[in-house]
Amino acid sequence: MVIVTTRIPGVADMVRTVDHSIEMEHLGPQDMLSFFEACVFGDQQQPWQEHPELQDVGHKILERLKGFPLAAKTVGRLLRNQLTFDHWTRVLESKEWESQASDNDIMPALKLSYDYLPFHLQQCLSYCALFPEDYEFHAEELVHLWIGLGILHSSDDQKRIEDVGLCYLTDLVNQGFFKKNVSSLGSPRYTIHDLLLELVVKVSSYECLSISSSNVMSIQIPPSVRHLSIIVDDADVKDTVTFEDYKRGLCALQKRFEVQNLHTLMLFGEYHANFSRVFRGLFLEARALRTVFFSGASYNVEDVLPSFSKLVHLRYLRIKSAGFYDEALCISSVLCRFYHLEVIDLQGWKGRFGSTRYISNLVKLCHFVVPREELHSDIFEVGKLKFINELRAFRVGQEGNMSELSQIGKLANIGGLLGIYNLEKVQSEEEAIESKLIQKSHMKELILDWDVQRSNRDPKFEENILESLVPHSNLQCLSIRGHGGTACPRWLGSNLSVKNLESLSLDDLSWGNLPRIGEVWMVNDLGVEYQDCILGQTFQNLKRLELVKIPRLRKWVEDNTSHLFPQLEELTIKDCSELTELRSSHHNSGLPQQEKDMA
Repeated sequence: MVIVTTRIPGVADMVRTVDHSIEMEHLGPQDMLSFFEACVFGDQQQPWQEHPELQDVGHKILERLKGFPLAAKTVGRLLRNQLTFDHWTRVLESKEWESQASDNDIMPALKLSYDYLPFHLQQCLSYCALFPEDYEFHAEELVHLWIGLGILHSSDDQKRIEDVGLCYLTDLVNQGFFKKNVSSLGSPRYTIHDLLLELVVKVSSYECLSISSSNVMSIQIPPSVRHLSIIVDDADVKDTVTFEDYKRGLCALQKRFEVQNLHTLMLFGEYHANFSRVFRGLFLEARALRTVFFSGASYNVEDVLPSFSKLVHLRYLRIKSAGFYDEALCISSVLCRFYHLEVIDLQGWKGRFGSTRYISNLVKLCHFVVPREELHSDIFEVGKLKFINELRAFRVGQEGNMSELSQIGKLANIGGLLGIYNLEKVQSEEEAIESKLIQKSHMKELILDWDVQRSNRDPKFEENILESLVPHSNLQCLSIRGHGGTACPRWLGSNLSVKNLESLSLDDLSWGNLPRIGEVWMVNDLGVEYQDCILGQTFQNLKRLELVKIPRLRKWVEDNTSHLFPQLEELTIKDCSELTELRSSHHNSGLPQQEKDMA
């Protein structure tokens, strides 16, 4: 059985399979009161007894919400901000209530909540008017867009602009304007209720305009509009009459507003390429664009934006391929000329890429989001990208690529993943120290990788190199693979400094000792067992532990790992050829995910 809810009777008539639909009534007085109290006071018991001065004014506000849960949620969050008589009275006496046209009009309540938002949150919310209804945002997507639009600012030198954006998003969730949808399959997604989106479209209409087949002929276009989106639904293409009408409406736009004043352009829909010729004519003079997002592209950008190479003000570029695409399509290397670019998001692009060698010319670039790590490792003089947030792959000693570790040392703003490969090519401890990993306090994830296929190994030298690659204590995820030394570095073992690790992966290592994971027995080159048990503080935040190809590991006999790793969720032990014993606590720990392979 499928249940469909809608505010539009015509939609109900179109989709229903029975003779009648159910009219959803407003919440009854008692249910509405209970929900309102929960929105305002949370789990607080007997709230009116603790705040008796608010009861009368609270009930008067409740009457104006007309039984709408969404109104109770948004106005309730507004009231919760200040549990004072003066604040609640100002809300009750707001002139916004005078515009309430009927008992079914929820907009005054929503507008009142919007008006009380700080300006920076109103600004962040207003640009969401450009997106289709029911669009699901990722947190990273929203923050990147706000960065590209230039509306995030930090007065604290220690607070990254990305963290400011995440704080703004949290505030909008707490105020009820975004709903956070948590999934076990991936990162949370955020949606805006259709009525809240309707409000946002209304309040931002002087600057932001979203066009679809339903409004293309009738929509009013103020001369102040600077941000435009065009939405193409599947039905707009599959129905010939609708398609031709929409095409005529889009062609007429050329005479209705000045495209040369546009700062933002977004195109949505799997089949919007069917209008590419129309778009090409429409956006011929669009040279002031700062933000471009094409979702469902099956063309080269220049096919829609003939002036693409002249977008010297461009700050944000995001392109997602359609479900069908031509492998011959290619992102132009002209990107390297857009010196103001701060965000390039091509994670969803399925075509080819031009050379990324000179991306380092974009000295303001903060985020370069691409599907393959070699697009990062191919960048020449990557140290010029001082604001870059993530570098998935840096290959030491890559020929003709200025690839000594001092380049990494210049990347002071790394806040996501840093992957360093071919560490066997590091020439000296001094070069390793020049990476300045210990200064990268915002870095979340670090990969240190030596080529396991290399022919020459110098165990003592490689030990010294790893000892010199000390990360900051804030690091959350660490992966070490192929290191040729014979000992665990002190910063991971006897002198543990990365105490906040949530994930630790050790792969293809011949260490004679391991980090603090409890009572471990190792085996030396002569086959003699010895105990390796480092006492002291352990990884209290560790959620994931992976041990792969650790040939000296013979036994892990800790009776109880819960005190060592109270947060552990995933344990993987694989391809450890000498491993003969795991104490039963590891087998029966009840972890959500476990994998063990002693062969």
